[in-house]
Amino acid sequence: MDLTLRRAEAADFDALIQHDQRGFGTTHSEAWIAGMRRLLDLERFLFVEDAGRVVGVTGSVPFPMGVPGGQLDIEGVTWVSVLPTHRRRGVLRMLMAAQLETMTTAVAALTASQGTLYGRYGYGAATETRRIRIDKRFARFRPEAPDPGGVRMISAREARAHAPEVQARWAVGTPGSVLRHDVLWDLFLADPEEDRDGGTALFHLAHPDGYASYRLHHDRSTLVVRDLFAATPEAHAALWRVLLSGDFVSHLETGVSPPGDPLGFLLTDPRLVETSEVRDGVWIRVLDVPAALTARRYTAEVDVVLDVEGSRYHVTGGPDGAECTPTAALPDVTLGHSALGTLYLGGHRATTLARAGLVEGDAHRIDTAFLADRPPMHGTGF
Repeated sequence: MDLTLRRAEAADFDALIQHDQRGFGTTHSEAWIAGMRRLLDLERFLFVEDAGRVVGVTGSVPFPMGVPGGQLDIEGVTWVSVLPTHRRRGVLRMLMAAQLETMTTAVAALTASQGTLYGRYGYGAATETRRIRIDKRFARFRPEAPDPGGVRMISAREARAHAPEVQARWAVGTPGSVLRHDVLWDLFLADPEEDRDGGTALFHLAHPDGYASYRLHHDRSTLVVRDLFAATPEAHAALWRVLLSGDFVSHLETGVSPPGDPLGFLLTDPRLVETSEVRDGVWIRVLDVPAALTARRYTAEVDVVLDVEGSRYHVTGGPDGAECTPTAALPDVTLGHSALGTLYLGGHRATTLARAGLVEGDAHRIDTAFLADRPPMHGTGF
């Protein structure tokens, strides 16, 4: 092999598409390719080539991500792939090392195709996604459960105007949330036939503070929820009442219900909300520890010295703000970049990581403070 690393250029777009299709074993529609041409900045991409042929790629797309107490501009790492002919030969290591050196934001994030790859580069699994299945025939809301109403069916054109505004409000209060680019909204709502997996075209629901989309799969008598963004508890309850009210299918499936979702408590029988799968969602890499830990808020007062792989930081703060500065003081808690990434969005407990040997010292000093007041959820793959 004659491996070389270089930054991509605008003229490399066709090579990028070809590599992605080979690396992931897929094909892309012309509409999707046109959307990516609008979305991607090739200067944010790195190529590894072997004798002039692209064999490995990584890139990033900037976007705001929700963090506990606010939002932070981050780098969303994406399009990471190595050709089958060049795997386990150091190509991914070259790409990840170079990318970490060039990113300038406080935090980077990615969604991982394999769970074994990214911990070695300091990324930690920070959120979880949950797939649920509900037998709609028996789902009944508690008599005293909220019934705010206000939901109407809208067209895809109307959804294009309504959904982004609602999703932006949902994102502000949701750690891990990915604010969806306009290009991605266009692609999501185009709803091409090849994305329907045998189901109907998308149907769209609007509430003043919420949005949901779904399709029906009559061959398996199932309604599949694709998107659900609720900026208020009232919108959440109202949308779920409509989604569970239809008579044309017997079951509902979705992957948009995060751990900690109150849906089960709205029903007379919480067991009907059956979890069929739980897996990692967003992985976080903290690139600038002082900037990242200052950017978020903490549910309880914290005053602690952290040792993050040999660098020490004094963190003080609480619900109203925080400061993080380098220090030479002895650490109260010692952890790696990957563990810090896992804790950053508030979806996992420091004491849990301590039992796994990933956090050392007095994990109770940060256990409650680092938790978020609602479950993290990214809501959009990237």
